[in-house]
Amino acid sequence: MYEMTGDTRSMKKIDPGLSAGDIIAFIFVLLGGVFAAVSIAIALNLDKMDVRTSGGAEPEMLPMIFALIGVPFLAIGICFAAHSLWRRKVIRHVVEEGCSVMANVVAVSPNFTVTVNGRHPYVMECHYIDPLTGSLHVFYSRNLFYCPSEFIGRQVKVYVGRDDLKHYYVDVPDTAVF
Repeated sequence: MYEMTGDTRSMKKIDPGLSAGDIIAFIFVLLGGVFAAVSIAIALNLDKMDVRTSGGAEPEMLPMIFALIGVPFLAIGICFAAHSLWRRKVIRHVVEEGCSVMANVVAVSPNFTVTVNGRHPYVMECHYIDPLTGSLHVFYSRNLFYCPSEFIGRQVKVYVGRDDLKHYYVDVPDTAVF
């Protein structure tokens, strides 16, 4: 049905790009880990600490407060990191085990849902018409931080799953990367 990608071990390295989820995962795991570590350190050294309270404050609550802040941050960061790893695994699987099709780049548009340094990245929209069914499949590239409008009207390689076109990776040409 689709062109086989062949021996992918000799292919160039596929770069899924750094996503906002990757950055959020790093920040949340870092913050959550620090707060959780401080909570554990305080809990282990609470009996050695000279804590004078005034006004009825309980020093035993301090580790719990740090834990209540740190553990949710850590959990959210781990969830974002797990999703990012899953996304990279799917891309790697599609490239290594899937098939490739040549899709036409029909549009380049800014991704207004993402802003980095006051600028929006661009996304290439690629169309592929399945020769067997005649159905149109639309693929979008990863966020690109340059305007790839020079590729409108040209074809790019899109790696797709063997039986499922929902999992794909648009191979942005190296000549476009600065």
